Amino acid sequence: MVNKFINSIKKLPTSVIAIILMVVSGMCASTMHCLIRIETLENHPFQVAFFRTVFVLIIFLPIVFKEGVSSLKVVDKKLQFYRAIVGSGAMCCMFFGISITELAKATALLFMVPIFSTILAIIFFKEIVGVRRWIAMFVGLIGAMIVIRPDIDLGLGPMVILCGSIIWSASLLMAKKLTTTETNTSMTFWQAAGLIPATLIVSIPYLKLPNLDQLFICFLIAVTGTLTHFCLNAALARAEISSLLPLDYLRLIWSVSLGFVFFSEVPLNTIWLGSALIIIATTYIAYRQVKKSKLTSKEINTNI
Repeated sequence: MVNKFINSIKKLPTSVIAIILMVVSGMCASTMHCLIRIETLENHPFQVAFFRTVFVLIIFLPIVFKEGVSSLKVVDKKLQFYRAIVGSGAMCCMFFGISITELAKATALLFMVPIFSTILAIIFFKEIVGVRRWIAMFVGLIGAMIVIRPDIDLGLGPMVILCGSIIWSASLLMAKKLTTTETNTSMTFWQAAGLIPATLIVSIPYLKLPNLDQLFICFLIAVTGTLTHFCLNAALARAEISSLLPLDYLRLIWSVSLGFVFFSEVPLNTIWLGSALIIIATTYIAYRQVKKSKLTSKEINTNI
């Protein structure tokens, strides 16, 4: 039965498979955020982050056994180390912020990652950005301000999530640079392993022995997080990011639904308005980036 279903999926057009994977990735991400909120009702976010990293490493071990220890070879040890530290900071901010923020608001603010990545790329990689992308980034920042509503209540949770988004953007840029020297297996494994010491240190003051139900939820957080990245990477390998990015914004719908069902959260109109501005801005930035990549490839082919 399962094999028949898998075979029927494989027969679908590549673009359709990419769409399905992107939607599943968004659903898994929203589910992970909901599980974090549930788990942090009884446990500190830093402890949840620690157990999540341990379970991710355990889940990833079979892949290492399959590909061999040689797949874990590290070329740029210094950058891998820095990425682990930065990634740890991002994860702690995300888990803490999500634990005290409405799911819809948290999801909307996490959409800012592409904008922050572009800003950091300008600063550190000297990437040249045109006026239109600067305008798009400004629109996205306005959207974030509308979501946060500083005129009413700035709120610790949203601010921590924004900080986490900035730090995570830095981690993504490091990952982009590491792809030139490291394998995907090596990058994923050492990122997961590098998160354990830092999350353990910050969670020590709050550590307590979780029961089996709480451990199971931590395991589900690790599984949904892993599936999020796996489905996202698989989707991007089958279609262009510009065509898939709008589907990623379905996460807002999933988050609103889960927030309403589990926490009786009803998002304000400002969240929808701010989210719309962020979505427009990040979609345009992705579109311009793809267009720029195509022009660069065309120039290279012409020179050849």
